[in-house]
Amino acid sequence: MSSIQELRRQVSQLEQQAAMDRINVSKACEDLIEYCVTHQKHDILVTGISMSDNPFRESKTCSIF
Repeated sequence: MSSIQELRRQVSQLEQQAAMDRINVSKACEDLIEYCVTHQKHDILVTGISMSDNPFRESKTCSIF
């Protein structure tokens, strides 16, 4: 790739980044916290999983005497 093509690609990338709408970090943090609180009751990492629904539980062995 020639240096002119590389520079055009960089200019295009910079134009795309400049056109992006940006928000403050504090607003992004508030939105993230609100999302987490709203969805925490459906999060398996927070609520856990019942043993009957757990596909990785140890299976019961069957022994016939």
